Amino acid sequence: MEILDIVVHAICEKKAQDVRVYDVTSLTPFMDSMIVCSTTNIRQNNAIAQNIKDRLREAGYMGDMHIEGDSGSKWLLIDLKEVVVHLFVNEERQVYNLDRLYSDVPVKTYDL
Repeated sequence: MEILDIVVHAICEKKAQDVRVYDVTSLTPFMDSMIVCSTTNIRQNNAIAQNIKDRLREAGYMGDMHIEGDSGSKWLLIDLKEVVVHLFVNEERQVYNLDRLYSDVPVKTYDL
């Protein structure tokens, strides 16, 4: 299973909302996909971040992982090199509106 599939599955397991996977290969040589999703609160943000770490570890992922933000953050960024994940508490996502910035690249949506 590819990293992207593992991460999307981990996000969906914890019931994130409005999950969008942007194919950014045409924009940057540094990553392939950017995932943006919403949560209802900070606890759910942290649970999803932990689930991503756990599922990748279970799959034997040995690559770099860097998380920006702390347990009280409304926006967590998880950098896995080829995949970058943005976990937003609902209202925070509306403030930064990353979806608008990437509106011209291919996107796959998951809405649970």
